[in-house]
Amino acid sequence: MSERLEDIIAIRKAKLEAIKAAGVDPYPSTTGRTHTNQGALDDFDSLVASAARVTLVGRIRSWRDMGKIIFAHIEDGTAKIQVLFKKEDLGDDVFNFLLKNFDIGDFIEATGSLFKTKTEEKTLQASGYKMLAKSLLPLPSEHYGLADEETRLRKRYLDILTNPETKQLFIKKNIFWQTVREFLAGLGFLEVQTPVLEHVPGGADAEPFVTHHNALNQDFFMRISLELSLKRLLVAGYEKVFEIGRLFRNEGIDRDHLQEYDDTEFYWAFADHEDGMRIVEELFKKIVQNVCGQMQTVYEGHNLDWSLKWPRVDYFALFLEHAGLDLNTATIEDLQSKAKELKLDTSGKLGRGRLIDAIYKKTVRPRLIQPCFLVGHPLDISPLSKLDPANSKKVLRFQVLAAGSELGNGWAELNDGIDQRQRFDEQMKLRQAGDNEAQMLDEDFVEAMEYGMPPAVGFGMSERVFAVLMNKSIRETVIFPPMKEMEKQSAPTKSKETKIAVALVNKGIGLEPWQEMNTIAHLTAAFGAREGKKLLYQDEITTKDNQKIKLNIQHAIMIKSASSVGELLNLAEKARGLGLEVAEFTREMIETTNDKKVIADTKEKNKAEVEYLGVLVFGDKKVVEQLTMDYKLYK
Repeated sequence: MSERLEDIIAIRKAKLEAIKAAGVDPYPSTTGRTHTNQGALDDFDSLVASAARVTLVGRIRSWRDMGKIIFAHIEDGTAKIQVLFKKEDLGDDVFNFLLKNFDIGDFIEATGSLFKTKTEEKTLQASGYKMLAKSLLPLPSEHYGLADEETRLRKRYLDILTNPETKQLFIKKNIFWQTVREFLAGLGFLEVQTPVLEHVPGGADAEPFVTHHNALNQDFFMRISLELSLKRLLVAGYEKVFEIGRLFRNEGIDRDHLQEYDDTEFYWAFADHEDGMRIVEELFKKIVQNVCGQMQTVYEGHNLDWSLKWPRVDYFALFLEHAGLDLNTATIEDLQSKAKELKLDTSGKLGRGRLIDAIYKKTVRPRLIQPCFLVGHPLDISPLSKLDPANSKKVLRFQVLAAGSELGNGWAELNDGIDQRQRFDEQMKLRQAGDNEAQMLDEDFVEAMEYGMPPAVGFGMSERVFAVLMNKSIRETVIFPPMKEMEKQSAPTKSKETKIAVALVNKGIGLEPWQEMNTIAHLTAAFGAREGKKLLYQDEITTKDNQKIKLNIQHAIMIKSASSVGELLNLAEKARGLGLEVAEFTREMIETTNDKKVIADTKEKNKAEVEYLGVLVFGDKKVVEQLTMDYKLYK
């Protein structure tokens, strides 16, 4: 952009004042629209044949001043269409007013008749126009869009406006949830809405958010699950219920997790977990077909086929195969030893269930790539499920897994109030020992169950399923994801908090030594350029003989190694979620110094298709070190 942003804003504000001075309302409340742009394109032949007068509206997306004529494209929510403004049609004053005061980004109403240009483009030849909204900030380039992911997520409205793929993404997400709703309603399930604010959060192992209700002068928890309220409705006599709602979990951010997300759960009285698996597989296959238009998808380089009959794989058998422990006989000491061997964080007072889960996620889950049902879970990690009659250490539970990710949870629901209270008591002991994610005792829920709850199957899944189908992180599939507030710029001072930068080079793709050095150099250069002089304690130092030496940054930089693109993607996603600064270097960046070509080539790819050569994260020393502790120093 040749002009400074401040100058562009000043010019546009001057145009706004000129519009007002001419007695024109730059922000009118009504329009005379007769057709949507897509409607005009669809009915083009009949509208031309009848010489109909058509009024269209939209945002100006392109503008070509050719002297006595102006070609523009305007876009509404349905389509983009070309508009021709001619001085001979509008008159000198009206044409010149348009030319002087309208910009790309403004909303305009244009009235006229339709015709085709010599290049066969359907066009509205305007006999009049009206300002609908004057824009004061310039739009990002339509060709290059918003290159920085952080900016795209913070200013999602601009991302949707300039990136058709992003706009289509959220149309597909609507199809995703509509498919869920229509499928369950078609089976006779009743959709309900239950409270977001709860006295006792339950139904999941997660740390809740706390908020205060001023009118009641009480603290409430924001729900972490839909489960317990829906199961109360089974007690009330409904046989089939479901909800699609927002959950809030005060836990970490990574490629698969957000603190605020949409979820659905259904509960079906007098049905068992076999019935649940049957309809869940049907539901997933319908979702995949409706959203993707085919039954094969790709996630992080894995080709997934959703069309086949899903196999059932046993938790205990897989744990024995990949972790080397038999959960029928393994002691808590065995689990602690294995966790240490795997370098898992055991600093908290983890109970048996939490240890099993951590080991499973490290050794078993990454191996489950094709869609399948994981069954036969240990009782230790399933406090709300019925026991397996054939093995009291197991429960009747099933999970949908694909691409190494958990995509849904189902249970034969526990309906024995005495058993339920005992399991809650065990969970409360874990909380008292320091496990903040262990479940709380919900007296009201236990009381409801004691009135009698029918046997039932339950199932829940979140929008993580959609993220996997789209081959994106969950944060990229949320319209306005939670982001850390941007820090205000201030004059450089000696930092009171210790910070560190860690650059990670992808050692898993066979880079030449010069390419690895090039990656490190570009990561640190990009990081330094973005952070600027605030990295410096002072600009330079002076020697005894009064010679100047430029001072290095005041923070340490470490170089480590990663083993795959997937590792780097996940690391970058976690770092952004933690509010750390992130720099990235890709194959496209090393192959050319032409930034326009890098931008254009990258724009043609999905993020998962981009080959990451390296990532740098910068921020609070403790946070960065914790995030990168499992990566080895670069050699």
